[in-house]
Amino acid sequence: MLEVLVAEHAEVLFEGLCHPELYAFIDERPPASAEALRRRYERLARGRSPDGAERWLNWAVRRGEQYLGYVQATVAPAEHASIAYVLFREHWGFGYARAAALCMMALLEAEGVRRFSATVHTENARSRRLLEGLGFSLRELRPSVPAGPVDEALYGLDVTRP
Repeated sequence: MLEVLVAEHAEVLFEGLCHPELYAFIDERPPASAEALRRRYERLARGRSPDGAERWLNWAVRRGEQYLGYVQATVAPAEHASIAYVLFREHWGFGYARAAALCMMALLEAEGVRRFSATVHTENARSRRLLEGLGFSLRELRPSVPAGPVDEALYGLDVTRP
């Protein structure tokens, strides 16, 4: 279901990432072109932030021959990963985001991650339900900009070692 994201995925993910509804609750815009997306994926494929402090892990989500979107994790020191997911609009509501997130989290747990977090817009009920269904709990409500309205919900999940 998950494939390590590489530059070549830009061609198969571009069209699905152009749907404006995907960006209703995130501070991004659709990719300008498949080539721009390819360049972004080339940077992400390096696997590290420019200062080297964080690992950037990204996967394309696939079901059979069909690509459904992507999941990603920013892994920081102290066994912590911040996760995100973007599934194409036509695949919402079928459990694919849940399955992809669980698969990604299992991979990260196998690498020693014990704390997960995710930040979502407070009005993104679908994403909030997904996180709660995965066992995440609401940790904090905060503004996305200083002194702005409260519009971000920070969720967290601590994994106990077996």
